[in-house]
Amino acid sequence: MIIKKIQIDNYLCYFDTNTFELSEGLNIILGENGEGKTKFFEAVDWLFNGENRELEMLVSAKKLNETEIGDSFRVRVSMTVEQYGEKSIITKSFLAKKEKANECSTSSFMIEGISENSSGERTQVDGTDLLKRIFPSEILRYSMFKGEAELSIFENEDALATLVSNFPVVIRYDKYSEKGSFLREKSEKAVEDSSKRNKKNLADYNRIESEISRLQREKDKYEVHHNSTIDEIRKIEEHLQDAEKNVSNADALDILNKRIRGIEEKISDLNVNIDENYTTFLFDENWILVNFELFQKEFADKVSAHSKTRRELQSNFDKQKGVKEGEKKAKAELLNNAVPLPIGVPSKSHMEEMLNDEICKVCNREAKKGSEEYEFMMKRLKSYLESQVIVDNEPDNAEPLFKFNYTNRLDNLSISHEDNLKNLRLIRTKIKNLFEYNEARKSDLAELNEQLTNEKIEREQIVGKSSIAEEKLIDVLKNYNAWQRDLKNRNQDQVDYAMKLKLIENDLRERKEDKDKIDTNSANSFEIKTRNIFRDIETIFIDTKKKKFDEFIDKLQKKSNSFFKTINIDAFTGTIVFTQKNKVNRTIVEVMLQEDGRTFYKPNQSLLTSMHISILFAISELASEIKEENFPMIFDAPTSSFGENKTAQFLNLIFETENQKILLIKDFLHTDKATKTLSIKKEFESVRRNKAFWVKLKRPFDPNNLKTINSQVITL
Repeated sequence: MIIKKIQIDNYLCYFDTNTFELSEGLNIILGENGEGKTKFFEAVDWLFNGENRELEMLVSAKKLNETEIGDSFRVRVSMTVEQYGEKSIITKSFLAKKEKANECSTSSFMIEGISENSSGERTQVDGTDLLKRIFPSEILRYSMFKGEAELSIFENEDALATLVSNFPVVIRYDKYSEKGSFLREKSEKAVEDSSKRNKKNLADYNRIESEISRLQREKDKYEVHHNSTIDEIRKIEEHLQDAEKNVSNADALDILNKRIRGIEEKISDLNVNIDENYTTFLFDENWILVNFELFQKEFADKVSAHSKTRRELQSNFDKQKGVKEGEKKAKAELLNNAVPLPIGVPSKSHMEEMLNDEICKVCNREAKKGSEEYEFMMKRLKSYLESQVIVDNEPDNAEPLFKFNYTNRLDNLSISHEDNLKNLRLIRTKIKNLFEYNEARKSDLAELNEQLTNEKIEREQIVGKSSIAEEKLIDVLKNYNAWQRDLKNRNQDQVDYAMKLKLIENDLRERKEDKDKIDTNSANSFEIKTRNIFRDIETIFIDTKKKKFDEFIDKLQKKSNSFFKTINIDAFTGTIVFTQKNKVNRTIVEVMLQEDGRTFYKPNQSLLTSMHISILFAISELASEIKEENFPMIFDAPTSSFGENKTAQFLNLIFETENQKILLIKDFLHTDKATKTLSIKKEFESVRRNKAFWVKLKRPFDPNNLKTINSQVITL
């Protein structure tokens, strides 16, 4: 089928009538974002799939604005196709009537169909039926794609199997295999009924059937376990592969974080050890004593001189005191030895005797009481007696020369300082050592801080190169190790389940053989032969269908990889691999990218897009080879992740393919920054195509007013 023309009337940004006269092969529609490219795709999609709801939302605002209130106009999308030598026109439209300034009502929705034969005769046909006939929905599913995300239809594990099953080379065997199964089951039932009529074998027959049922249940159970384990293994491998992109960074980050923690601990220790509280520790307590020795020497000299003077004074004082003590002793000795009289003075008894006799026996003169002589003698006696009393009352402990022994304290202080001089002499060394220690630690600290800065910069670079945040990167290594353990366990589970399944299948086969023996011995030979024939027929059809399915898949895989490597010429691709699996009584086909036999779970979007497109192209080409039908493919922005150079290669590749393709892309357009005018780059001239259009908004327009919007269609 070829789309010859698409006409869009008054549909959103397409004001009045806009026609795309399409060609076979590659048709390229260029358009900047928001200028009508996607609306073209949506208009075609509305034609095929659109519903008759909210139609007023599809009306051109410009057309509505220019229409008088009460007037009507038709919104229409029409497609002319050529198929099997006949031309068909499908038109979907509705009537829009302007009710108010910005409002309209819609009516007369219709899908019209016109068939035109090779001689040019036109026939009105049912539009809906025509639409289903020319573009079946199961084909449409693989023919129209909006954006790169929609290309991933094969991530649905049933999609490819269903598609392949619908190809004639495969589907024609369905009815035979179904019929073969029906006949085989009937013949099996006939044989069983015949065997059960033999009462002798009934007990064994029932027992074997019961065991077969039990074994079949066991087999089904372990198949579920086995399949789910395989799914788990794939998920774990996917996790691991996803983590592997970051595990080296995670490992480096883990090492760096350990180094950073080590450096931070050293810095913390150094900061604790560095004591720069110099004011109180050194200057206030020690530094002021650094020059104390000179003062101590002067102090000691003065103390020594003072001590000497004191001792001399004390010695003189002691001598004087000794003299006095000697005199005192001498006097004491005179008084104690017969009371000698003082020189020239009579003794006390003489004096008392002379007073009593009233005669001076020294001068031998009379001394009557009351006379001058008598009074003289009394006075001398009194003086004598008083002198004796004074001598007797003189204190034993005379006042010391020095009341307080400050000198001794000064001596001790001087001695103490002398003893401490050694420590004082070490103050300079201690201070020097302390400064040197602190400077050394500060030097170490500076070096460590520099290391820390470098390590943190390296850590930032590692985190910056990673596609995930630092917190998740830290978890990657932990999860990676856990997933590796899980993978090892699940692989062992898979081996165990596979072994268990094999044992069950062996038992099941033996039980069926036992059952066949009873059947052979009990049932009618004709029934046995018939059953065996139908068994063989069913096997042949099933095997043939599987063989054709496998052949198709193999061919599809080869063609897909051929496109894949061409699209990604001179770049890494890996290999597209289709894997068939039996899952709960159905066959699924998984599409994966492998690198040297290892599944490549997380390809980038560009690789993923080219893989999906390659499969679609391969399917389209295989369909063409079978000559059953050839359908156009319409892609809206399928190569957003490609870049212009790769897009050019991609378009040139598509040009070589046979069936019709319509691609809407935003590449090869240039906007002049100064004038804001759009132009097509020269590079587009080298892009091979059969037809090209440029859809762009007619200038000038108000970006805030849809009434001014009108997409032009320019044929290049």
